[in-house]
Amino acid sequence: MIDITFVVGIERFNAGAWNEVERQLAAEGVAVRLRRFNDAHVDRDDAALAEAIASSEVVFMSLINLRSQADWLAARLADSKATAVFAYESMPEVMALTRVLEHRFKERKSEAPKIIKVLMRLMTRGRDEDALYTYTKLVKVAAKMLPLIPKKMAGFRAWLGVNLYWNQPDASNITQMVKLILRDVCGQALEVAPVAVIPTMGCFDARSGSLFATPDEYLKWASRHGHYKKGQPLIAVLGMRKHVVQRLGYLAELLQALEARGFATLPIFVSGIEAHVAVREWLADLPIDAFVSTMGFSVVGGPASSTKPGHYHETAADLLAKLDVPYLVAQPLLMQEESEWHERGVHSMQAVVMYDLPEMDGAASTVALGAIKEGELVAVADRIERAVDQVEGWVRLRKQRAAEKRVAIVLYDFPPGLGKAATAALLDVPASVTALLKRLKAEGYSIGRAPLDTGDLISRLEGLGRGESARAVAVSDFRRWLGARAAGRIDDYWGNAPGDIAPAGREAIRLDVLEFGNVVIGLQPPMGVPGDPMKLLFDRSFTPHHQYAAFYSWLKHGFKADAVIHVGMHGTAEWMPGLQAALTGDCWPDLLLGALPHLYLYPLNNPAEAAIARRRGYATVISHAIPPYARAGLYKQLAQARSRLDDPSDALDGALPELVREPAESDAAYRERLTQRLDELEERLIVDGLHVFGSSPERQRASALVDAAMDISRGGRTGLRHRLEALGLPVARMRVLREALIERAIFAREDAARIWFDIVGTKAPDDLGHYLAEGRAIVGGLGRCSEELDAVVHALEGGYIRPAYGADPVRAGAAALPSGRNIHGIDPWRLPTDVALERGRRMAELLLERHRVEHGVLPRTVAQALWAMDTIKSEGEGLGVVLALVGAEPERDGQGKIFRYALQPLAELGRPRIDVLLDVSSIFRDTFQMSLDLLDDLFRRAARADEPADQNYLRANADALIAQGRSVEEATARIFTQAPGLYGTGVDEVIEESQWDDSDQLADLYQRRNGHTAGGGRNGAAAPEVLRGLLGTVDHVFQAIDSVEYGLTDMTHYYGHSGAMQLAAQRARGSTVSLSYAESFTGEVKLNGSQQLLQIEARSKLLNPKWYEGMLAHGHSGAAEIGNRFTHLVGWGALGTAEGWMFESAAQTFVLDEAMRRRLETANPQAARNVIGRLIEANGRGMWKADEATLQRLQGLYSDIEDRLEGVGEAAA
Repeated sequence: MIDITFVVGIERFNAGAWNEVERQLAAEGVAVRLRRFNDAHVDRDDAALAEAIASSEVVFMSLINLRSQADWLAARLADSKATAVFAYESMPEVMALTRVLEHRFKERKSEAPKIIKVLMRLMTRGRDEDALYTYTKLVKVAAKMLPLIPKKMAGFRAWLGVNLYWNQPDASNITQMVKLILRDVCGQALEVAPVAVIPTMGCFDARSGSLFATPDEYLKWASRHGHYKKGQPLIAVLGMRKHVVQRLGYLAELLQALEARGFATLPIFVSGIEAHVAVREWLADLPIDAFVSTMGFSVVGGPASSTKPGHYHETAADLLAKLDVPYLVAQPLLMQEESEWHERGVHSMQAVVMYDLPEMDGAASTVALGAIKEGELVAVADRIERAVDQVEGWVRLRKQRAAEKRVAIVLYDFPPGLGKAATAALLDVPASVTALLKRLKAEGYSIGRAPLDTGDLISRLEGLGRGESARAVAVSDFRRWLGARAAGRIDDYWGNAPGDIAPAGREAIRLDVLEFGNVVIGLQPPMGVPGDPMKLLFDRSFTPHHQYAAFYSWLKHGFKADAVIHVGMHGTAEWMPGLQAALTGDCWPDLLLGALPHLYLYPLNNPAEAAIARRRGYATVISHAIPPYARAGLYKQLAQARSRLDDPSDALDGALPELVREPAESDAAYRERLTQRLDELEERLIVDGLHVFGSSPERQRASALVDAAMDISRGGRTGLRHRLEALGLPVARMRVLREALIERAIFAREDAARIWFDIVGTKAPDDLGHYLAEGRAIVGGLGRCSEELDAVVHALEGGYIRPAYGADPVRAGAAALPSGRNIHGIDPWRLPTDVALERGRRMAELLLERHRVEHGVLPRTVAQALWAMDTIKSEGEGLGVVLALVGAEPERDGQGKIFRYALQPLAELGRPRIDVLLDVSSIFRDTFQMSLDLLDDLFRRAARADEPADQNYLRANADALIAQGRSVEEATARIFTQAPGLYGTGVDEVIEESQWDDSDQLADLYQRRNGHTAGGGRNGAAAPEVLRGLLGTVDHVFQAIDSVEYGLTDMTHYYGHSGAMQLAAQRARGSTVSLSYAESFTGEVKLNGSQQLLQIEARSKLLNPKWYEGMLAHGHSGAAEIGNRFTHLVGWGALGTAEGWMFESAAQTFVLDEAMRRRLETANPQAARNVIGRLIEANGRGMWKADEATLQRLQGLYSDIEDRLEGVGEAAA
């Protein structure tokens, strides 16, 4: 009896096919035992697989593309008795394990022979994307080549012959393949039937199993048999050839469900790498209405593309743009059991296949059809229906006239009462909505008397905030629309409908909506109960309340929306409880949003949170530009300080309250320190207002962004500032030159050489043209913001929205532009990039040096916050910091993928390894699972490394935890986040709603909410006491800030993550812990302590007329942004970072200045109330000591504006 062990990746679901192979072999009396395994067995170090490899005569491997798996297999094969090893469709390290008689892959390469390469170049006709497809054509030729191969190459002939059978994946061919191995390698006398070649691509009928050579042949057959009528909506469905040949049931179920809805289907199969050929040569000439892939992966390259995500995405986008129909993915989980799916969602490799790769191609949405159950791939009926719902919705948009389409526009207001109605990050929402309404009207949409004036729209929305909506949903309709099971879950949590939040009598639920013809504008209900954030933070059974669910149910069933548009970053529907991706019918985002075409308007520089909208909200993301930038400049007290520096006799007392002279500091040293601060403030980049969807910035407001972007090193070329410094230009002349080049050479396109000569007096350097070309390309991209509105209209027509890498225009330059694209994330296999790794090292060096200067020693433990948004935009700089601190470097496999973070020798590192405690955001947890696995592996190895504890602080800390009774598993955990399905630390939420008592409560909340381990199969296990122990070792907390738009005062998350981590560490240690931030969005990395950076932020933004006048120019939205900053200042006050002068200056600027206060009240009275209320709160909590007169004034103003909002009296005089 010969044993053959098969190890096949993505091969966990076809037990039936293999059972048939074994039946056929047994029927022929073939003495062989087939031992079947898959890549999951490798990952879990399966003992049965190890034994099988050791004892088998033949080992067969296919589709193994992870280096960790390759290394494991190589180690087992080294001790195996196997005389033959077959490897196919795998990474070079696996292909190099091939040994069949005399045949080997030499030098660990898996390239085709030279003659084959020549033939492939001829057959591809210069199309690089066709290389893999052409190789499959050559496999067909192999059948004719086999008899011509000389006997001395019997091993190669056997390997090629086995490959030929393996690529015809029905049971009969696999049976003959096994017999071929036994005959040609093991010497058994067997008759082997010729291979039955199956076309690599074609069409199929799932009912009969019949195959067709071309779509034309299939459609003629379908027409004859009543399956297709001319003019009938036609849906192209792409399936995996192996699945078609093996008659896997999910394909038939999907096709039957589509046909039951009235669609004709065009089922196409490919072996995996010909999808783009089918699109280019078949579908482009057919009247299809949607393209559905059941394969996942990339359109160009298929499964082979999983090793090079995004490698051909531009080619794929070009092909799909020509097709210009919705591209949807409806795929079963090829690598997961159904039970695992329902419990944990998708794992990392499955996420690459289903999400990362299709999103790079511009997929509109992805639905998981099913998973593996008892060895077979099984579809779930309601997931089939969900996929068909989405196809039906997108096709309906293609068929309707504009005047027939019903569109729901969703705005946000949470927490209510703070002036946030119709606001979103970086976006002037009212102006954007009116611009959208104007465009819809021009396109022929029926918008009734929708307000086309921003002030009118705001006035009507404020009415909704007062409960003036005339629309209500009957409880009976609510239950019927939502379904008994989902409605029952809500009743169980919130009590019986209509509930207490927005009842309209006893039998109805109020909705905050405005209806105008076929357009409805609605305020998304609050996610939970305002004033009770703790109700949401620890309860995974949490459901939306009655009004929330009624709102989305009414949009679908009452209003009968054809599409929903969420305006701006971001709402809350996609953050509702459920799996992180591959949603089931029990996940709330699926219940609320799953059946409708969904457009989400998102900033182009935040693909991380946009991914949540895509994966949990089924959204097609349409990016919008960020606001323009400006240099902060100097004003008021800052300008006076600069002037006083010119007077050497001025002692500079009180120049800046935050920068006082130290007792032992000399006059010269203090002047230098003050000068440096003023220089930094003057040149600091700030946002200049908000973006209006569809509008490009004026020339003068775009120049600062262009200037900043040209200072970034990219493409192997240093930034412009460094280039000019290298030429030895004086600072003053360099500034004049830069301004002239931007204004005259880039914007006005004047002769750059002449400009250079006039200012510098020498010939311009040869590489100046590269900088100018990049600058002009950025200007060109910024000038195309009208394409944002074009994209919305095109999506509402059921068209394809071109994908783009979501990036920061400063960092990425022109590559981030234009907006109006379906943005996606980054290749997870290649993080950090080389540039990010180097910048991360620089941050780590600055951090260690700062700590050494402040404390005299290196930190033993650094706690670091890692966010997905920063990781994508910086291409992994934060990961680079972790690696630098621990002393590790990325190790790449033969395909260029990072497969391990390798420890550097201590002698090379030159200092001890620093322990790192990671707070990873929930979005990082969901998006970068592979990075978490690599990090966890690094921490485990470092903590157990055979090194002196005084040179390896990870080991020292792990040993201490073990000595305290912790297990090795617990002692090596370093990555913490929230429980699966939950989002956010909760600290920022309780601060925003003023539902906290003291800092101990915040520290405890952080520890409990964030006490779940991640990475390396830890799967979110709760370990709050382990986290507490690790926090007690922290010496320094660190986070990188990656962009101009999101600084300490611009969002809640900094004090909710790194700030709260500092608070928790201080409580655990019982002493002060430093918190530092590295700003990496310019050409130079800058490190500041949290208090110092908050001072800079307060001066350059909140108190700066250039910043707040830019905001107030946007009226309602800008005033809301000002109000938000007061909330954030209180957040930093809760951590002890904000200083009294900040509140005092803010009060003087925005409240005690009567003219300014009136402007705020007029623009957004709720935001003005929030400003005053936060100042009163800050005083009450001891963050600021207001004098009695000021406090009484604030309290009086608050009462007056409260009365005004409630309709009592008038605003304060």
